[in-house]
Amino acid sequence: MSRAFAPAGATVLPTLRFARVRAVAPWAITCFMFVMNVGMLATVYDAPVALTVPLAAACAAPVMICGHRPVAAWLMIYIGMLVTPPLVSPPPVSNPWPWPPMPVVAYLVVLFALARHRPRRTLAAVWALSLLGALVDVSLVPVSSTNPAVVLQLVAAIVPVPLFAGDNLRWRRLAQARVAEQEQVSAAERARRELLEERTRIAREMHDVVAHHMSVIAVQASSAARRLGGVPADAEREFDSIGAAARQSLAEMRRLLGVLRSDDATPRRSPLPGLGQMDALVESARRAGVPVELTVTGLPARMRPETELPVYRIVQEALSNVIRHAPGSATTVAVTGNGTGLRAVVENAPPAGAGRALAEPAGTGHGLAGMRERAAVVGGVLLTGPTPRGGFRVELTLPLVRAEHEEGRP
Repeated sequence: MSRAFAPAGATVLPTLRFARVRAVAPWAITCFMFVMNVGMLATVYDAPVALTVPLAAACAAPVMICGHRPVAAWLMIYIGMLVTPPLVSPPPVSNPWPWPPMPVVAYLVVLFALARHRPRRTLAAVWALSLLGALVDVSLVPVSSTNPAVVLQLVAAIVPVPLFAGDNLRWRRLAQARVAEQEQVSAAERARRELLEERTRIAREMHDVVAHHMSVIAVQASSAARRLGGVPADAEREFDSIGAAARQSLAEMRRLLGVLRSDDATPRRSPLPGLGQMDALVESARRAGVPVELTVTGLPARMRPETELPVYRIVQEALSNVIRHAPGSATTVAVTGNGTGLRAVVENAPPAGAGRALAEPAGTGHGLAGMRERAAVVGGVLLTGPTPRGGFRVELTLPLVRAEHEEGRP
């Protein structure tokens, strides 16, 4: 059976088996070591019957708890190995002494588990105590049955091996955790920066729109007395005050824009895009290989620039997403108005059989967030999501106000 069409439960079974093995393995190893210790202490080392089981348990049980209680496990097996040589008889020359082989293996396993959870100063103390315990044991056993120098050399050489291996794994795990944490912090900072950049772009464009209206107000207020004629002096002073306030507000907005555009080489001189440039936008998408059909109905002759701009930018971002993620898919753009509201829908079909996502990076996933920000600025609502046919749909709904009503033209 192919992996691509394997049922979901097929990947769960190996995980369950591995979990069962991890749960049963410590018990099985502990029981095996306990039985081997009992047999060797009773037959080879002539241990008293009353001490055989406690000594065997003290040297085998720590293996079962060393994963979550490494210090307690080390203390238990350390004491067990420390008291074993004085309480048992030396074996024949062909057998290891002063400790049986199974406790030595268990001790190395416990040292490895301890090194994975404790700092290096603890490991250094454990190594020193291991050498001290070996020195005490070889001083208590008969000299004729072992070579104290050889025992101490073996302990000094073997004990650092599991300690070094466990400490290496511990530091590697800590380094991986730090890298993962740093990646999360970097991703959060990158997302925050991109969101701020998107808001800054929106603020720049909104400034251009508001600055236009403030300029109109300033000009109309300054020329009202000459255009209308016969304006009372009080009204003329009021118009002059309105014009001065408009010019002051415009100057303050330009100073704020200078802060926002501090990284720009030159200020923008071209007019803001709107629904009049929608045909050019769709044509550029067609040149990129996306068949797009555009429908614009029910819109008034004139609209506010701050209404046209978000619609244009959202449609532009939606078409860019189609080009990146579903190149070659049939796409429809419908912009309709009903006198009180405006609705823009960009919907694409699933990508064609030969269509593939572009090799360039697919983006950071903040395009939808930027579109929602633009819609919220003008009181609109943006809905996005996949279609039942496997495509994607972006729908914008926002209130529609005619430019004449907003400007209050006489």
